[in-house]
Amino acid sequence: MRLVKRALKNKKGFTLVEIMISIAALGIVCAVLLRLFVLAGNTNDTASDTQNAQLYASSTVETIMSADTVQDGMQALGLQFSPLTSEYTHQDGGNNAVIAIADTGGDYPGTLWQITVTVPGEDEPLSQIVTKKYEQVSADD
Repeated sequence: MRLVKRALKNKKGFTLVEIMISIAALGIVCAVLLRLFVLAGNTNDTASDTQNAQLYASSTVETIMSADTVQDGMQALGLQFSPLTSEYTHQDGGNNAVIAIADTGGDYPGTLWQITVTVPGEDEPLSQIVTKKYEQVSADD
């Protein structure tokens, strides 16, 4: 009997209010962590899109620059080059690039082309590379 009375007098433990407050605090912490995970996923997707765009733009520029002439480079991309056309759209799979080519002019033999490759994004370009390629006049011309 003494043990039962002693057990009833022992008031150690948590009250219902304390348990409810701790569960509410745990819920708030979980909500914040969930939001951070969602934000990290979105940031990862954006970084992946940007990296893919930079790789695609770089690959496109390298194809043009490694060819003997701008015309050969454009043909390697499957595009028909014309000095009268200044802007081209190149699509490869899910990738899309706008290629702008302009003769910069100048007093030297040959042609200095300015080549701009832009991979468009939703609001602003994901990647843009601007470079120049000089083509000497061959002895045959």
